[in-house]
Amino acid sequence: MIRPMEFRCCAKNSTEAENVGKTYAFLRAVSDSNRLKILCILQTGPKCVCEIVPAVGISDKLASHHLKHLKAIGLLVEKREGKFVRYSLDRKTIRKYKKFFNQIIK
Repeated sequence: MIRPMEFRCCAKNSTEAENVGKTYAFLRAVSDSNRLKILCILQTGPKCVCEIVPAVGISDKLASHHLKHLKAIGLLVEKREGKFVRYSLDRKTIRKYKKFFNQIIK
């Protein structure tokens, strides 16, 4: 689990401090190039690990690790289809992170 880092420099209240922590967790998660590639791939629609692996050029195990990390911070939604799991972007959560980030760098 990613622990938000505490910042006090720009946070005027506890809500802003929490948003800074969430933005930090988001930026930390997407700072990995493989995770960014996965997010880009998922922009075209839901994909299973078997579609993500060749597109990113990583192993199944590493892809699963990155997907788990992205899901933990709410960027992905998973849907089971038989023995397959299809991952897609959680657009609502992504909008929230954009909002938090924009509030910090205004």
